[in-house]
Amino acid sequence: MNLNKIYKEYDDNGFVIVKKLLKKNEISKILKELEIIKIKAVKTGINQYYHKTNDGKINTLHNIQKYHKKGEVIKIANSSKITNILAHLIKDQVKIRNIEFFLKPKKTGMPSPFHQDNFYWNIRKASGANVWIACSKSSKKNGGLCYLKKSQKLGTVNHTISYMKGSSQKIPDDTMKALKFKRIFPKLLPGDCLIHHPEIIHGSYYNRSNYDRIGLVVSFSGVSSKLDKYKLFEYKRNLKKNLKNIY
Repeated sequence: MNLNKIYKEYDDNGFVIVKKLLKKNEISKILKELEIIKIKAVKTGINQYYHKTNDGKINTLHNIQKYHKKGEVIKIANSSKITNILAHLIKDQVKIRNIEFFLKPKKTGMPSPFHQDNFYWNIRKASGANVWIACSKSSKKNGGLCYLKKSQKLGTVNHTISYMKGSSQKIPDDTMKALKFKRIFPKLLPGDCLIHHPEIIHGSYYNRSNYDRIGLVVSFSGVSSKLDKYKLFEYKRNLKKNLKNIY
C-alpha cells in the first residue's frame, strides 16, 4: 500500500478509494454482527440511534460505540490497517468519534442531503477523516455516495436544517446549484473503502434498485484536535429543532 499516493489523492480530491481494505471473511462477520446491532439499537429506545424507511426497514444506525462495546465492528474500527492510513493523512494519531451504518434498503433506502461532515463535527482545522467501508456493492444505481470533487478546498460552508432522518443539516439548494465541482460516484465492491475529508461536500440519492447498499462508517479525529465549542453549540441547537420536527 502506497501511503504517499493515497495521501496525494486525498489531499487533491478530498477523498480516496482504498481497494480490498477488508477481506471477504471480515465483511461476512460484520454483516452477521449487524443483525445484533440492529436489535440493540432498537432496544435502547433512543430515536436518534436508528432511523427507518417508510416501510419500516432500518435505514441508518448511529452512535453504535455507545451501546455495542465489543465484536468485529469495534475490532475493525480500531485496526491498524485503518488507523495507520489516517495517521498519515491527517499527520496525527487518531481516535474514534463515531461508528455508524448506512444501510439503504433496496427500493426504499432514503437519500442523504449534500453536506460536509465538519459542519456536524466542528473540529478546528478539520483534523479528522471519515472511513466508509462497503459491505455490499455500492454505486450510483443503488444510492452510492456522490462527491463534489475538490470541494473540501472551500472550507466549511453554511448549512441549513434538513428536516430529514439521519442527516439533520444540508447545504442550501441555491448554494448547491451555484457550485461547479465535478460530481463523482465511486463504484465499490465489498471490502473496498472510501476515506474522505471532513469538508468535502457529499451526499447520496434514494436507493430505487433491487439491491441493498450497506456501508459501515467510522469517523475519526486527531488526538490533539480541538472542538469549536461555539459552533458545536449552534449545531446542537439546530439538531434539536430537526429532531423535534421529525419525531
